[in-house]
Amino acid sequence: MGPSRVGVIDQHEIFRRGVVVCLREEPDLLVAVDVACGPVGVELCLAVVSSPVAQRESFTCPVLVCTSEPWSRADWSGNKVMGVLPRETLTPQQLVGAVHAAAAGLEVSFGISPEGGRLDERSLDVLRLLAQGADTSEISSGLRCSERTIKAVIQQVKREFGARSRAQAVAEGIRHGVI
Repeated sequence: MGPSRVGVIDQHEIFRRGVVVCLREEPDLLVAVDVACGPVGVELCLAVVSSPVAQRESFTCPVLVCTSEPWSRADWSGNKVMGVLPRETLTPQQLVGAVHAAAAGLEVSFGISPEGGRLDERSLDVLRLLAQGADTSEISSGLRCSERTIKAVIQQVKREFGARSRAQAVAEGIRHGVI
């Protein structure tokens, strides 16, 4: 089996070129399309696209959408969206990991949720400390906040991820690529 054929379709040339460079370094990925807009007319395993492209174009392959705007899955109806990636904070490692996961049929998300919901820096710090095994008092001391504040932040993080426990919140944070 050869490399996964990926298309990069984004109207912003600088962003598109950066994505292409990151993906071309992967031996099991082949960037088969690198254009500003579609239709592409090439069979792909996955397309990495901007939100406007996902709204305008219909893809026969799954897509990863790169956006900074609030979104709803209804915005891209007709496309099989495997994940939503944040344009401003996306790292090369996150991009490559998301492309590999999506090409394997897994849904991915990196700290960005529908309708613009995101974890703020304090929530991310608390989640990272939870992942390291810290308890409420250790997090409170480390972040110089009251334990009551830390407990409230943990509840907010659990709500954001729909988690029933701290462990599940950490697992969701890992799955969403925020820790």
